[in-house]
Amino acid sequence: MTALLSLDSKNFTLACDGCGHLVTNLAPTMGDWDVAWSLFSQDGWTGDDLATGPHTCGRCTRTSPPPRMVEQALTRERTTPAARESRRLTVTQVADVAVVTLTGNPDLLVNSRLRDLVLDLRGRARRLVLDVTSVSRLDSGAFDVLIQAHRQSIAVCLVGPGQQVQDALRLLSLHELFPTFRSLPEALSDGQAVVAAPPSAGVRAT
Repeated sequence: MTALLSLDSKNFTLACDGCGHLVTNLAPTMGDWDVAWSLFSQDGWTGDDLATGPHTCGRCTRTSPPPRMVEQALTRERTTPAARESRRLTVTQVADVAVVTLTGNPDLLVNSRLRDLVLDLRGRARRLVLDVTSVSRLDSGAFDVLIQAHRQSIAVCLVGPGQQVQDALRLLSLHELFPTFRSLPEALSDGQAVVAAPPSAGVRAT
């Protein structure tokens, strides 16, 4: 992900996936991702409209997009089946709905397991319901994985997000992409969880 969240989910940094150049402390002056990207794309930056990227600064603009930073960190050789349950990530699939429950804040290992799961769901699930009731925050890696699920035509919704998760969704302009629900039964019965279409992979350039 090239919009890197702060630990308190109240600020974010724009990172160039090409050279690693960082532009920090953007939330106080720009508010959210949509505003920040509209301005940076006019200043020579290129990339995807979504915060996941990839994005490159003006001096690194190229014809083929570079690999995304967080995606590189999550990519690893799989050592355990993605659907194998653990104390921090459990998976239940009923028909075309996969319900994933997180216990405790995600880290690199949990995000990698979640990424493996999303890859395994390709063609097997239309919906991913992520229960974050026991989670106080989601980091940039977790949001990166959820965006990749959405790009695979898997509708994603969140159950029980706390204030910090909701703040992060708004800061990264993802609150309209991922519906939120108070309870699991509400998420499974509400049609809004399946209406969002996958975003285009369009690239904005100047």
